[in-house]
Amino acid sequence: MSAKPLSIPRLPVISWRYFFDRRRSELPSVLAAGDVLPTTSGRAAIALALRAIGCRAGDRVLVPTYHCPTMVAPIAALSAVPVFFPIDDEGRARLDWLPDEAWLGIKAAIVPHYFGIPREMAGVRNLCDAHGVALIEDCAHAFFGRAQGRPIGSWGDYAIGSLTKFFPVTEGGCLVSARAHLPRLALGTRPNTVSLRVLADALEIAVTHGRLKGLGMLLAPAYRAKQRLRGLHQQSPQPAAPLSLDEARARACQDFAADAQPFRRIAAAAWRLVRAGGSGRIVERRQQNYRWLGQRLAGLRGARPMQADPGPDAAPYVFPLWVDDADAVYQAVRASGVPVFRWDDRWPQTPTLVRDAGGAWSHHVFQIGCHQDLADSDLEWIARALERLIDGPRG
Repeated sequence: MSAKPLSIPRLPVISWRYFFDRRRSELPSVLAAGDVLPTTSGRAAIALALRAIGCRAGDRVLVPTYHCPTMVAPIAALSAVPVFFPIDDEGRARLDWLPDEAWLGIKAAIVPHYFGIPREMAGVRNLCDAHGVALIEDCAHAFFGRAQGRPIGSWGDYAIGSLTKFFPVTEGGCLVSARAHLPRLALGTRPNTVSLRVLADALEIAVTHGRLKGLGMLLAPAYRAKQRLRGLHQQSPQPAAPLSLDEARARACQDFAADAQPFRRIAAAAWRLVRAGGSGRIVERRQQNYRWLGQRLAGLRGARPMQADPGPDAAPYVFPLWVDDADAVYQAVRASGVPVFRWDDRWPQTPTLVRDAGGAWSHHVFQIGCHQDLADSDLEWIARALERLIDGPRG
């Protein structure tokens, strides 16, 4: 079975349907939760949220043991201290693990909705209120949805979102708050050439993946020549070596310097593209793709869906698949062209905690793409690739 890395997009891509299907979903988006500040990325939104609440050197910020290092990097850049908390087997934050006296000096808590499936937030909100801690609701995986009957993003003092995970743009995030006025967070300007580059990149990705019929026929030869010159058809990238704590801090300080990109305005073209499409197809297709994968992958011997149905209140970002012998097959799955990643590269010195699912999830949970721009044939190919690579040839 040959890999098809150029025909299966890892993230959403521009298509004619994106512009012409203007249906709106009944599920609210994080943008409806309050005042909105478009940002260059989700991690930029975290940095701005920490700045807005006055986080300073020495302050402590709660973060889950199951995370991408970009969640922790803004904390380190402020010389604040990440305090890691466990998650349970359902991905819910176990903030009750922290004794009352340990809340002293805690400035904020970052609590995510993993995989785009809304998590329980009422208990988290109550604990944060009881201890005077700001809640940053991490909606990077959950741009649309409801959590315990309330719109996604409305539980937090601040909420952050990621545009690239749900829309056909190559940069963008957002900071949202129903409790604060955000325009006072002034952002640096960027030249108009940035917007042109963002638009050009989005077009190239779309044409490379066979979208934008007609226009693609005109542009495809130029893009193919460009790819040949850049050698884009080389082997899959190899995993990066783990960083030491000092290296991770140094990189965070560089990435979040005062004049760095996280503190500048989003490219105007990216924000316009986000506003140009309808949400109905995005939500509907993601739910359908997730359910299809849940049914199809239920028969795997060496893996199991962590939740076969996302429920009506979710617009999933990825499909979480628990893989038993994960380390033995992950790189092969990744190299095959399946849109997959895992969070095994956590922040250095993330602790091992009692009754915590975070450590196991970081190795065993494969996050499989289920976005709206995967065709039925793409899903079938993904399922067959996973069956072959995880379970081996079937008789």
